[in-house]
Amino acid sequence: MGTVLIFPDLASPVAVWDDLAVGHRQRQVVDYRQLVEEPTDFDQLTAAAIALVRATPQPVTLLGHGFGAFLALAVATTQFGRLDRLLLVTPAYQLPSFRGRLANLHLKRQGAFASTALGKKATLQLYQTAANRDLTNQLMHVQCRVEIYCGEQDRAHRGPAEDLYRRLLEGHLTMVPQMGTQVTAGTRAAIAESLR
Repeated sequence: MGTVLIFPDLASPVAVWDDLAVGHRQRQVVDYRQLVEEPTDFDQLTAAAIALVRATPQPVTLLGHGFGAFLALAVATTQFGRLDRLLLVTPAYQLPSFRGRLANLHLKRQGAFASTALGKKATLQLYQTAANRDLTNQLMHVQCRVEIYCGEQDRAHRGPAEDLYRRLLEGHLTMVPQMGTQVTAGTRAAIAESLR
């Protein structure tokens, strides 16, 4: 049967994943608030995600979006043989300093985080502790099939997604029409088709 663990993006609504069709598998959207105590750092979150993967009924498929894709990729570099597949939406394997994003997050009101994976303080903390991380040297340890989804109109993630695809042993890239950085119905349909 298996399980699809979904690591949502920190800056996007979590509800977009609530009714994703996952075939005969169980679907679990990871609630970062229950996974770690606030405030937290990226290393604590990664350790908690690894523990969750080990406790989840096998085989496990990890699906990550944005920041969640980086987290899923970090987990996959340590979980040899435990993962059936990795699905990454707008992924990166190198994280920037996030100066611009942190400035924008500071300006947002607390209420803007009501539909996202974490509150404002914890989101800022995670972005700060994850900044300047690079998984390049660990990519060789990802031994499962990796499906990468990127929007045709997503200029920010298109280059990194194509580069990641070329670096992986079993990488597969799908360019989703009419998608930017946000998950669309086309993205969800492509993922659901893959999980059928």
